[in-house]
Amino acid sequence: MNHIKSFLLLLVLLTANIPVYCQTSVRQEDVPAVVSKYTQYPQGDMVPRERFVGTVAALVFIVLAFILVLFFRHQAAMRLEAAYMDLEEANARAQESARMKTQFIHQISHEIRTPLNLLAGFTQILAMSDAELDSETRATLKKQITDNTGRITSLINKMLELSEASSNTFLDRSESISAMQIASEAADISGVSTARHIDLDLQLPVEAAATIRTNKSAAVRALALVLDNARKFTAPAGATRDAVPTKKQRVTLRVVKDPEQVRFVVEDTGIGIPPEKAEEIFKEFVQLNDYYDGTGIGLTVARSLARRLGGDVRLDSTYSGGARFLFTLPS
Repeated sequence: MNHIKSFLLLLVLLTANIPVYCQTSVRQEDVPAVVSKYTQYPQGDMVPRERFVGTVAALVFIVLAFILVLFFRHQAAMRLEAAYMDLEEANARAQESARMKTQFIHQISHEIRTPLNLLAGFTQILAMSDAELDSETRATLKKQITDNTGRITSLINKMLELSEASSNTFLDRSESISAMQIASEAADISGVSTARHIDLDLQLPVEAAATIRTNKSAAVRALALVLDNARKFTAPAGATRDAVPTKKQRVTLRVVKDPEQVRFVVEDTGIGIPPEKAEEIFKEFVQLNDYYDGTGIGLTVARSLARRLGGDVRLDSTYSGGARFLFTLPS
């Protein structure tokens, strides 16, 4: 508004120097004489044409300058609005990240506290001098202690691996190992081969016996995390590992090898994943279903390891019978 007022004031001052040709009333018969008077050049008491043209040019320049000022002010306002929107989006992401981290801490506390409580209880029973336990009970307690110790160790390993999830450094791929061996070891480590609620269909064609150059521990770990995800989300929500299933689910691990890459296809008949969440599930701490135990970091770590091996992990969103993940490694 101040710019407009200044412009109008300048316009008035400039136009004040332009002769007003009709300041007084002129009779019709006097018009020729008036015209003759003001068209004669030069005369000492009239404004020269050059001054008039210069004044008009100055006005045009001022108008253009004013338009440019308005244009650049508009552009600045647009940039400011865009920056504000970016700030709002960044703030929303920060709030969502803080929410997920808080949820992660609560979930981690639960994941650690549960096996620790079991370990404390079982070890107290075994330590009781007057406890009379038969061999079968002792074997069960020892198995529970071993399983829960492994559960805590696995959780700590995940957290350590998560610290390197954002790394772009490629891992050493100097080891020779067959895709068949990677699949077999991953199935055992993930527990999918012994889960009571799962029928595992392990499809290993002859070409899966051919060796590839990779990092064995990282490749097995990445595939084990994908299989562990299938194991978890094929079980009923809230069910424990020892729960007796009412209906068995199917998990299929298929190896497909071609000249360019090896694909480990993991299919399950679990709760599935919406196609629009195909990328979100690989973000840190993301849990799409709060009724299932987990930390929301397994798939993040799996994709990180796969990419550092020159491959990838992605969700096949065209599959509707549950979830299908594709883990690829270069041949």
